[in-house]
Formats: sequence, C-alpha cells, structure tokens
Amino acid sequence: MRRLVEGRSSASRLAAVVADGGRGGVCGRGSWRLPLALLVTLVATSPAAAEEPHRLLGVSSCASAGCHAAAEAGHPPWHSAFTVWATRDPHSQAHRALEGPVAERIVAAIAARSGGRPQPAARAHPACVACHAPGLAASSREGVGCEACHGAAGEWVVAHTLPDWTTRGNSAGMVDLADPATCARTCVPCHVGGAPRADGSTMEVSHDLIAAGHPRLAFELRGFKSGVPPHWRDRVALAAAGTAPAADVDPLAEWSTGRLVVLEAYLAQTARQAAAAPGATDGLLADTWPELTAFDCYGCHRQPVATGDRGQPVAPSRGRLRLEPAVWSLLDRAAPGAGAELTALRADIEAAWWLPPEPARLRGAAERLATLTAAGRPSGPAPSRALVEHVAAATDPANWDEVVATLAFLEAVLDHQRVRAVPAERVAAPAAALADLRRLLAFEAHGVGAARVRFSNPRGHDPSAVRGALTAAAALVGSLGEP
Repeated sequence: MRRLVEGRSSASRLAAVVADGGRGGVCGRGSWRLPLALLVTLVATSPAAAEEPHRLLGVSSCASAGCHAAAEAGHPPWHSAFTVWATRDPHSQAHRALEGPVAERIVAAIAARSGGRPQPAARAHPACVACHAPGLAASSREGVGCEACHGAAGEWVVAHTLPDWTTRGNSAGMVDLADPATCARTCVPCHVGGAPRADGSTMEVSHDLIAAGHPRLAFELRGFKSGVPPHWRDRVALAAAGTAPAADVDPLAEWSTGRLVVLEAYLAQTARQAAAAPGATDGLLADTWPELTAFDCYGCHRQPVATGDRGQPVAPSRGRLRLEPAVWSLLDRAAPGAGAELTALRADIEAAWWLPPEPARLRGAAERLATLTAAGRPSGPAPSRALVEHVAAATDPANWDEVVATLAFLEAVLDHQRVRAVPAERVAAPAAALADLRRLLAFEAHGVGAARVRFSNPRGHDPSAVRGALTAAAALVGSLGEP
C-alpha cells in the first residue's frame, strides 16, 4: 500500500483554518473581542455555560495573536501553538483523508461487510469522523483540533488565562497532557483503537479497512511526540540544558508508561473483537475471529529474503501468525510486574490463533495494566550496559516491529542520561548511531513534491545491516552509564 503526500502552503492552511474555524469563540483573529474581566463575568453568568460546561468552541477560540496564534520566532511555544498546529502539524489536515479515492474504497469495504447497506460519504461516516474530524460539525474542516486532545474548552477557555491557573488537577475539563499516562490515553483511541462512542461513531481500523487502503495503526508515545512539530515545552531538552529540574523528567518512565497504555488499549480492543457476534456491527467493527490487526502484518506480508529470522534459511513464502510485536516486545522491561502473565497470555493466543481468546481474560489483563500504570514507574538509574546490550541481542533483526520497539527503548535510555547531565560530547556518538539505525528502518519513498510516494511496509529491510547497527548503537548507549 502507498499514500500520496499532498502539498499545501503554510499560509493558505493557516488562513483556511482561521476562516473555517468554530463560530462564537472567545478570541478574535487579532485580539480579544472583549476585555478579559468582562469575558470572565459573561462566561461565569451565561446560562449556556451553566448548562453545557464542557461545550466545544472550535479552533478559532485559540486563534488570536494574543492567545496562541503568534509567530513562532521570538515567542514561547504556548504563544505560537495554534500557528504550529495550523501550518505544520498533520493533525490539522486529518479531515482531508476523508476525500478522494482511498476514502471511497474504505467506505465501499464497509458497505461490502455490512451486506451492501447504503453508506454515507467518508466525511460524514461514523467509522471515520471520530478520529478524522472530531470537532464541531460546522467546522469539521479543522481536522483534529485543539479540543480533541486538550478537552472541550467551554468551561476553561477563559479560566486558563488567569494567573492562578494550573492544568494539573483542574476540574474544568482541560486535559493534563503533561502527564504521560493521560497523554497516552488521549492518543490511543484513535492510534490503537477505542470503544464506540455514545453518538455511534467508532474508532477501530480492521484488516478489511487496511486492505482497502487505510494505513495500519501502530503507536509509541515518545516516537509520536518526536514526530510532530512541538507546540509545547520540550522538558527533556530543558532538563538537559539545566533550565528545568531533571527530577521532573524521566524518559524511561514515559517510555514504559506509553507501552503499558498501548497494550492496555490493545487488549481491550482484542476483547471486543473476540466477543463480537458475526454480522452484529453493520460492518463498522471487526466481527470475525481471527481479526488480523491483532497480529503481525509482516508475519504474512514479507519480502523473499535469502536468510530469515535469526539468520536461518526460510522458505520465502512461509509466514507466521504472531501477535503484534510492536505491542508485545520488551514487556519484561516495561511491565516487570505483569511480565509472566502477559507472556503466558501471548503464548496461549498464538498457539490457538484460530480460536477467539477469552474476552474476560483479556479484560482482566488490561485492568491489571491500568493498575500498574496508575502506580507509576519508580525513578532509578539507567539500565546497565550489560542489560542494554542483552536487550539488543535478544531482538530479532528480521522483525521490523521488534527492532522499532528496541529503538524506542534505546532512545529513552539515551534521553534518561541526557537529563542527568551526561556531557554533550559523550551523547553525540550514541545519538548518531541511533539516527543511523532509524534510517535503516525508514520506509522507502520515491518521486518528488506532490507525487512523492512512501510505501507502508519495510521494503528492502536488511536484517544483517540492522543487526550491525543495532549492536553498535546498544554498545554506545550502554556505555553512557559507565564512568
């Protein structure tokens, strides 16, 4: 599968979002429309505010130059957050995926699975809008806007500008995305899968939808945050520079928390899929087991190679149904308190992959992961060099997802050392080695400009080269823990 990357100027995108944004926002396009004191009075006494405390306002409520739409240069991240989102963040363009031939094929796949029932267009389809256009109906062209992640702003849009405002622990509905568990749980319904919403819209990408052209879902918290232009303070960089307390930043804890939340969401979704009755979801959700999105895409969709797993010759056409390695790898590091239970669960499902796993067992494991996440990962020293090299040696270089999971772990170890004042000259070589490994794992692309195509599979993956780069990077990252 492949997707075209569409081009559009930053200026036109910003203008379009401001022009098409939600109506009735608090901020104007250039300044506050009313004095702040009067706005506080209006919001506090408005009947609508009392009746709908968490109502959506749309992105234009953030689009004033006096709020979050300042130029990036010369302004702190919070002041230019809207500008960054509107001009460079792919979330602002999520609604555009609901137009064109791929969207039509996906809706056709849903129609076929539903027995041919008529389907609305993708831009209004309940299987699409919850993640691609979750805002106000009148401003759905804003894509995934501010409130999709930060929470409906009706109650806090004014309050969060006041001097005594704190996001942590607020009761106004603003989501504390600085907390790793909260941030991950905000992301996973769309990037892993979530339960159907009260309005009937769904958040699940089945194997049928992937076959029709939808990209596969794979999420890693720190990797996704690093892959979008930040409109927040980079606490790791600030701590490494000595301008923020290192005790407030623990990249390893963020990595493990993200892994636990992803597996929790995966187990909950697999439980729903295993319990689904065939034909009961009108084609919106997977209803037949095995639902192949629970398994490794590249276990079946694999390129012929001269040597396969662990360097042993394999028949080029042979596949292997195994649960998604991006979710299940390194659980002994991310979830040591549940490692044995999860390993047994994985082995049981894979041994009888054609049988629906017991939903209650899946839900129970998800609940125990939620308890582990709530308890938090205790801060401590970085893993030893021996442990880091052991993790790398245990990674299957022929399994793209498994290597990507190990790369994320190594990057978290590197950042853990950075915020604990390891000199920059010592960090440079391991950082470069990790960048080399990341380049080996990148999907191929060809063409230029609007015609540029990137494949959604690891074509040309070279296990031998990956093994060498992984071993070298692990040795350098592990050495940072030595005097």
